[in-house]
Amino acid sequence: MKDYDYSVQAKHYDVLEENPSVEAFNKVLDKLLKKHKVKSVFDITCGTGAQAIYLDKKGYNVTASDFSKEMVAIAQKKYHKIKFKQADMRSANFGNFDAVISIFNAIGHLSKSDFQKAIQNISNNLKTGGLYIFDIFNYDFMKNNFIPYEFIDTCKEVDGIKYVRFNKNKFDKKKQLMTMNQRTYIQEGLDKPQIFTDSWDMQIYSSEQLKNILEKNGFEIVEFLSMDGKKFDKENSLFILTIAKKK
Repeated sequence: MKDYDYSVQAKHYDVLEENPSVEAFNKVLDKLLKKHKVKSVFDITCGTGAQAIYLDKKGYNVTASDFSKEMVAIAQKKYHKIKFKQADMRSANFGNFDAVISIFNAIGHLSKSDFQKAIQNISNNLKTGGLYIFDIFNYDFMKNNFIPYEFIDTCKEVDGIKYVRFNKNKFDKKKQLMTMNQRTYIQEGLDKPQIFTDSWDMQIYSSEQLKNILEKNGFEIVEFLSMDGKKFDKENSLFILTIAKKK
């Protein structure tokens, strides 16, 4: 799997991805961190800062980095109290934290071998007993509920600019690999729309596979949840929100 290039998408990322579920999830994350008495957080795949900025405003000691320099630049422009850094989650090392987070399918961009490298590196950034919190598509749900046809996942107008995004994805159940294909139309007024196309692979896992991988790399599972903070349902949860503790 090749590293996904966010250089084109970064400019429009916040508009396309902003929805009530982001704010709702941030509240779930805050509740989890408070429950485990976390003070310092390393957002190792911060994107444009959705979680890092929220948590910093909540009083956590936040460090944040992302693979994409374009995403980091946008995050820095939005919020100056954090020094956002460009770094790879497979090698970034900025200290020992109470928790490391990688949110919204970030690990799905990694091959299975690179995911293990990332876990080992994340362990190096955690105190003993520290938490690794991340989410990924739930294979057990997707294998029975994958959408095989093209569909619209975003349709909105912001400041007079229209955004419409189409998805037509593929799913290799044997390899547990989703190929995401997107076409995004961006139109200001009645001007000719800009059309952007993106394609990337997304490695997904079952909760059992995540448990095995994490335990082999020095972690124990604290719990699996759905993104709304409720109990994880193997057959019905779209995502697996994993809370793992470094042994």
